[in-house]
Amino acid sequence: MGNLLVFRLFCAFLLSVNTLGNLVAQETDSKCINFPLSYRSSRVVGGTNAEESEFPFIVSLTRRGGHFCGATIVNDQWLLTAGHCVCNGLNRFMKPNQIKSVIGLHTMSSFKDNAIESSAFEMNIRTIVTHPDYRCESVKDDIALLRLHKTIIFTDVVKPACILSSENNYEGDVAVVSGWGWTMEDQSTGDPANILQKASVNVWKNSDCQKSFREKGSDIILTENQICAGHVSGGIDSCWADSGGPLITPNHSLIGVVSTGVGCGRPGLPGIYTRVSKYINWIKQTIEIK
Repeated sequence: MGNLLVFRLFCAFLLSVNTLGNLVAQETDSKCINFPLSYRSSRVVGGTNAEESEFPFIVSLTRRGGHFCGATIVNDQWLLTAGHCVCNGLNRFMKPNQIKSVIGLHTMSSFKDNAIESSAFEMNIRTIVTHPDYRCESVKDDIALLRLHKTIIFTDVVKPACILSSENNYEGDVAVVSGWGWTMEDQSTGDPANILQKASVNVWKNSDCQKSFREKGSDIILTENQICAGHVSGGIDSCWADSGGPLITPNHSLIGVVSTGVGCGRPGLPGIYTRVSKYINWIKQTIEIK
């Protein structure tokens, strides 16, 4: 199947960051509030339903009315996603008016049917900023920022994720992924999720991850700007239509953006994420300049 841009699921802990000055919070910063998650040994491919409002930072990106990627709220005007999420398939970047964001979403059908109980709302994208070294169909520097047309008003069900400035490889930690992607790698036998799904994955040491990919015949070459998360036995993973979403650890930090991999939930082939800590300065500078 080759090297596939795998769209992985994500979940997390949320924290309040209402100003630019609090965009990058320290671990001891009281503004990084813990919203507890339950870590279950469940499959994302085939998944476990997230609770309503469990992940208030998660965003669905849509094109022509259909979900195609995830994103994370980082402050009241900006979303963080993957660079390849804003490529149009022709090695070109999309225009802002080609993408919309759905915020506060839990169940796809409730939003589409304009259900009264749905807390979700749609916001337009004003600006797309990809990392200056990112190129479509590449996994290098696979990260992008989206500026919204309007300011988000935070509530109990809509809040930003916390980005910590401290470096940590998180090897051996449990992380959470979630999203509305496909429930099976074979799209002919599965469906995209209607209710937000969640699952826990283990963060791998990059050298172990690289060795496992080679043993499985993959030619993927990892860099220090990437991080692996998954299970040796497979079965727990994200899948198509969840790229761009966050990888978040129990110590309350956004550490990765869903980027690439091989298939969905294959043994010995964990998901590969863009390592957020390597891009803190770029994120801050972009938001300050724009």
